[in-house]
Amino acid sequence: GRRRSNSRVNAEDQALDQIAKEGEARLAAIRQARAEAREIRMRELERKHRAQEVNADRAFDLQQMVATTEGAAPAGGGGGKPGGQVILPSTSCSNALLASRIERAVTELASSSAKIVASSSNTAVTKEELLQCMSNNLQEVRDCFRSNMVELAQLDNDRTACSYQIELLKDSLNDVEEEFAQLQREYREKCKDREATKRENDKLLEEIRLVQGQLMERDSLIAKHGLIIVTIENEDGTDAHRALVSNENADLLGSATGSLDTRLQQFAKEKAELQAQLQSVQEELKDIKSKGRRSVPPGGGDDDFNEDALRDANKQINEYRNRLQSAMKENGNLQASLARAESLVIRFRSTAEASERAENELKLERRKLQREKREAEERADELETTNNHLRTRLEKMRTSKNALLKSLDRRHDEDC
Repeated sequence: GRRRSNSRVNAEDQALDQIAKEGEARLAAIRQARAEAREIRMRELERKHRAQEVNADRAFDLQQMVATTEGAAPAGGGGGKPGGQVILPSTSCSNALLASRIERAVTELASSSAKIVASSSNTAVTKEELLQCMSNNLQEVRDCFRSNMVELAQLDNDRTACSYQIELLKDSLNDVEEEFAQLQREYREKCKDREATKRENDKLLEEIRLVQGQLMERDSLIAKHGLIIVTIENEDGTDAHRALVSNENADLLGSATGSLDTRLQQFAKEKAELQAQLQSVQEELKDIKSKGRRSVPPGGGDDDFNEDALRDANKQINEYRNRLQSAMKENGNLQASLARAESLVIRFRSTAEASERAENELKLERRKLQREKREAEERADELETTNNHLRTRLEKMRTSKNALLKSLDRRHDEDC
């Protein structure tokens, strides 16, 4: 089957390593930039918090100044004068909302004092009662001012805490989004690896089917040509290998035991014995012929006896000659078949060994790919579970963020 070369695999690994290193470098730069931005935001929040604390201290000082003017307000002599003394420090305050509230309260106090003065001109109310009424109204304004100051300071603290919490939630959200993006990239890479593994597995399955088809074709060709695969052992009985021979040669090889060399030695020994027998028969024939010539008289004699002996000798000679020819022919056929069988055995042995090696390699690679496929599927399932968990966390954080922003907007509207 086709396989990728080592150079191509190394080039792909180097390219993937380079891409991974570049991605890690970009990710580290993004994290560093976000850390710097987070540090800048934290410093800005601390500065705003200190400014709000300064404003709260100023508001508290303003409250103390109003409290110190409490005893001096009745001695001011007029209804509009104390109101003017209270409003002056409030206008110097940096909080516009507090100044507007104080100004509105003092305006109400002035209008009420004007009404009281107008009503006192028509009735017989004394000056002490008028001052007492104005002092009570001024005390109510101061109480309202104190409660508003306390509530405003509490709202400022709550707003600062909420702003700090929002910034922390933003940082957490950025981290979660970054982690989510990283997990998505890893998930896509794992999906790509899984698809590549699946394609490699399909290729290996196709190669296995091709090798199996070749083996079936080999078996059919062997059966078509009337050949048989026999197992031949070595002299020590180890490292048995198979040979491809015809049916006749298989029967002939089955008549002997041992390795192929041992069987060939037995056949050669039998051939030598047959040749020795043939030579002995030929020598006997020569002796019989020579004895027959010497024993024949010149004028005839036992012609019948000599003819019978000669016929018997010729018959025996022909019989031994036929046996020798058949043995030599069988030996030649056996040697030719053995040579063809050895060549076929060598060729088919190399093909079978290559097929077995390829099949073993394909099996090993298939097991490896199946193991990698299972690991990739498990990793993909883990990434999908983590992805769903991060999505849930992200939705919860967004919900809490929206609720927090709505509550802050509601408080801001109430303050305004």
